[in-house]
Amino acid sequence: MSRPAPSPAAPPFPARTVPVPFLAPDTAREHVDGAGPADGDASEAPLTWSQRYYLAEVDAARAHGRGLNVPRLYRLRPGTTEAGTVTALSELLVRYEVLRTRVVRDPAGTVRQRVHARGALHLAVHEAPAGAVDDHARTVLDGLVTPPLDVTECWPLRAALVTEDGHPRYLALAFSHVAVDAYALVPVSEHLVARIAEADPVARAAAPAAGTVARGPREQAAAEASPAGRKAAGRALRHAEEAYRRMPAAVNPAPDTRPRPSPRHRFLHRTSPALDLAVGAVAARTGESPATVLAAALVALDAAGTGPVPHEDGTGETRYGAVHLISANRLRPETAAAVLPLSQPVPCCVDTAGATFQELVRRTAAASLRAFRAGGAPPDELAALLATVARERGVRLDATPALNYRPRFTALPVRPTTAGELAAAAPRAVTRWTEADPWRASHYLSADVDASGIRLLLQVDTAVHPPEWAERRLDALERLLCAAALDAHCPALPTLG
Repeated sequence: MSRPAPSPAAPPFPARTVPVPFLAPDTAREHVDGAGPADGDASEAPLTWSQRYYLAEVDAARAHGRGLNVPRLYRLRPGTTEAGTVTALSELLVRYEVLRTRVVRDPAGTVRQRVHARGALHLAVHEAPAGAVDDHARTVLDGLVTPPLDVTECWPLRAALVTEDGHPRYLALAFSHVAVDAYALVPVSEHLVARIAEADPVARAAAPAAGTVARGPREQAAAEASPAGRKAAGRALRHAEEAYRRMPAAVNPAPDTRPRPSPRHRFLHRTSPALDLAVGAVAARTGESPATVLAAALVALDAAGTGPVPHEDGTGETRYGAVHLISANRLRPETAAAVLPLSQPVPCCVDTAGATFQELVRRTAAASLRAFRAGGAPPDELAALLATVARERGVRLDATPALNYRPRFTALPVRPTTAGELAAAAPRAVTRWTEADPWRASHYLSADVDASGIRLLLQVDTAVHPPEWAERRLDALERLLCAAALDAHCPALPTLG
């Protein structure tokens, strides 16, 4: 009999805890072919491709004292009880096996996932001061999400209940990214809203179709190891090789002897009504999505920092730009509602030669579609392929992701704009440095889009670029998009300055 994984440590402030026991159907009877050994308590399987990607990112973030934990704060319906909350969480753990799965590392370096059929999650219960339940709930959530969560030692989920006068008011959850991505939390929120929560705290434009039978992590690992899965991996690797052979070489920054700021990874947050208008105007003119418009702008910035390269057929020169897009493979019914990570960065390489920005948007749309269709692949095989191509080309390649576009319900204006409107909106831009969890990237741009507009968060690794580089980067991005919003013939490649 294998022992159930322990629960995470208690938050760093006083609370009582109550157990959330779960007893899932016997994993031995549910055992998936090729998933590895099973007994009455647990079943083991290889990690999926996305789990391996996120585990490497989590391991890297932990070295900086961060955890890549995903927060959710649910306001509870009036009349919700503590017992009802425990029942809803227990049902959640039984229903979605990735939430009762931990990572096992053996001495030989092999990493596997172990799905447990029984155990208990500890629910911390915090009584809020009178009249301060909203602020106290956010403080409790910060206490859950900030410390790194070691999925080899505990469940990939922390939970806390915030009460007022003994009545439950909020449920705070922190999920490890090894267990979920943003799409995986849509079914989780649907479950909680159906039982105890008022609403999904992250409103989305679409939810998975009801009644779909979703894969668990063992089923996904088995699918990836199957002949069809290996065929898909081969397709993704061929696409990646094509992109790596065209991708501009990474620019080695000039030596900088100034002291580096601490911490090493810095995060520049920007909101700009002018950027919202510009992206919407280009999207309206081209008929492409705001996500594609932003991706095209990043391709243009990448290409502008490099020189032309010979055409593959020797008939001239061209200039490519590249952006890594976060691809969430949820097109099939069995993955649409799956609670496990299915997202990975995929390279998108675009020829910018002779293009206006409007034409570059269309080229980026076509290249993005090819990249998303190719999808993810085993991370170790991608890394080996990148090293081989870089060695053969004799250059340094940066394969870290660059754009994670995360749409919510949005009121982004998709319509033409004017120079006067852009000028009037420009003073309302807000730029500030913030804290966040670092990714293994020289730079990583997250774009969250909701009713308030586009919120950009640009990570910069100061071992590669100084913080001022991030400020110049976002300034150049907005200048390019504002120019393109007003001029259909705006050149694709900006002057970076």
